Amino acid sequence: MKGRDRRDGGVEGGTGTPIAAEVGLGVAFAGLLAFWAYRVADSWGGGYWPFGCVAGAVVCGLALVRRRGRARAAVAGLAVAATAVLISWSAGLPSEPGPAMALALSVLVASAVGTLPVLTACAVAAGGLAVAASGLLTAHPSASPLPPVTVLNGGAWLAGVALGLCSRLPAARRRAVAQEVRRHERLRVARELHDVAGHHITGIVLQAQAARILARKRPDELSGSLSGIETAGSDALAATDRLVGLLRDDAPPAPPRASRR
Repeated sequence: MKGRDRRDGGVEGGTGTPIAAEVGLGVAFAGLLAFWAYRVADSWGGGYWPFGCVAGAVVCGLALVRRRGRARAAVAGLAVAATAVLISWSAGLPSEPGPAMALALSVLVASAVGTLPVLTACAVAAGGLAVAASGLLTAHPSASPLPPVTVLNGGAWLAGVALGLCSRLPAARRRAVAQEVRRHERLRVARELHDVAGHHITGIVLQAQAARILARKRPDELSGSLSGIETAGSDALAATDRLVGLLRDDAPPAPPRASRR
């Protein structure tokens, strides 16, 4: 199932939960943005928090509207995050991506991995890993072997990929089972089509042979034999239409044609 960003259920659940989930996600984004802005202002000074807050808010907004275009939202979010990392590194700003941006990227990666075609999903996942690793550029010295920002972003990326796969794999199994059921049904209908068509065509052939004999011996009875051939042909056409309709994915079977008797 290719096409546009499909399977809206995806990793976000059914039709009853998305609004509540999106509201909760928006609240989490807002809380993380406020928390990180406070921490940066407290440790770096009041002039350092706006850049990270604005960049994080943009990525969070893309995560909230991802349903309108999952691939576009993921690519845009990764591009904004990568740009924020480069600017932070070159300008000596606080480490990026921050907590809110990391959560938003995790949501975008999970949505892409869980719903998009395989190549697109892999590309988004690889981009997310690259952004998470690029946080090393802006990491500041710490006592731990890995800077906290790298651990944060790596963990968020892993969580997004895992959540997307947990949604994608069962859905793929369900599609495979459905395709197998459809294949068996088509084979059954094809066999029935062969039997029905063979039955009617055999009848037409026999009646045509009888009509040839009647034309020579009893021409006055030929009209009834030709009517029988016409009726058998109409029945064969109606049965064929019905069975071919069953083979279509979306179209309902054609209604039976009335036999002309």
